[in-house]
Amino acid sequence: MGGYLGIKLVQGLSDELTLMDWHHRYQEQISWTNAIRQHLFKIADLECSAHVLEVGSGTGALLEKIHLEDSFILYGVDINEQVLQFSKTLTPDFHLTQADGYLLPFSNSSFSATICHYLLLWVNDAAKILSEMARVTKPGGAVIALAEPDHQARIDYPPPLDNLGEMQTHALEGQGVNIQIGRQLGALFKDCGFNRIETGILGAQWTQKMDSERRSLEWEALKADLHQTVDLDMLDHYHKIDIEALENGERVLFIPTFYGIGFVE
Repeated sequence: MGGYLGIKLVQGLSDELTLMDWHHRYQEQISWTNAIRQHLFKIADLECSAHVLEVGSGTGALLEKIHLEDSFILYGVDINEQVLQFSKTLTPDFHLTQADGYLLPFSNSSFSATICHYLLLWVNDAAKILSEMARVTKPGGAVIALAEPDHQARIDYPPPLDNLGEMQTHALEGQGVNIQIGRQLGALFKDCGFNRIETGILGAQWTQKMDSERRSLEWEALKADLHQTVDLDMLDHYHKIDIEALENGERVLFIPTFYGIGFVE
């Protein structure tokens, strides 16, 4: 989860949102994937004291949630020192290390499961990350990608919000995001040599109710993506249309988000 925030910190675009704001945003994303995470952990058949590593742990939001539900021994790595130091203030009992996902500082076969969450879309070589995750996972252990979106298949309604979605997708692609990573996930797991692969798409639900904090976070993130290509007045115009469509029950925003699990030989 730290990929997006790490890039924004480097670009100096996250001034309007604090690290706690981003932590709350990540907590919301985790709520979307809670059911599939529990399903995949059951498939992985993890013991109570299993050692579990998250690659790209960001603010520690996912580790925090897992800690509330399971008794695993939890580890996290993130490349961004600022984000990692923040996560240490929230999760002091976890084993957190600054590291690059391409070169994890752990011995072969160290973990029962290695996981990531909204990470692979941000990396240049997702197969290399998955292979490194496999290296540090025990034989018979699981490598799990909990959420990887397919921005190219994004659906926005009503018009003209479809134009806004296209602009944000192009902006993300310009930042180096793989906008097709979701649909590629199964092939990546196969190419990396995993066994018993399962992939799928998370469900989608819409409701008219969306609290003001979530709206604010969504739009601050969108403005950070589009600040170089769309002027603020135009964004404010889109924002008003978005709020009206949401309140009228018309708003649809769907980005197919894939998950995957594979087992190490």
